[in-house]
Parts: sequence; C-alpha cells; structure tokens
Amino acid sequence: MRRRKLFALCAAAIGFALIGSPASSAAAEQPPQDGCVAVPKIQYDSAKKEFLLVGRFGMYVRTGHIWHRRYWYCH
Repeated sequence: MRRRKLFALCAAAIGFALIGSPASSAAAEQPPQDGCVAVPKIQYDSAKKEFLLVGRFGMYVRTGHIWHRRYWYCH
C-alpha cells in the first residue's frame, strides 16, 4: 500500500512538471507582428464587449492555445 502511494506521488509530480513547462515558451512570447504590444485579458474582454476589437487605429489579437492565451493590441 505504501509503495503504491509513493508511485502515485512520483507519477503526479512528473506529470505536473511536464504540463507546467511550456514546449516553446520563447515562441509564445513573440508578438504576432511588428507594432503589437501585450495587453491584459481584461482590456481585451472589454474591447470585445463593446465591439471594438477592430478599430480605425488598430486591432486586438488573441494568440496561443486555449490553455495559454496571449492578448495583443496591434497598431
């Protein structure tokens, strides 16, 4: 019984370590194009709510996977 708990604990630790480390963190931090700046999710959601994702002077862009999104404002 004690051996099973130790095995389960080790397997969980390894699993969390693999899930927690992004495969390409350097590529995920790059803006989608020149002239983009990172913005918080709250600002993106506010613009989406007011139908301002695309405007005269720029647009908001969402990149990344569903579990790790990045939000940008591009001029």
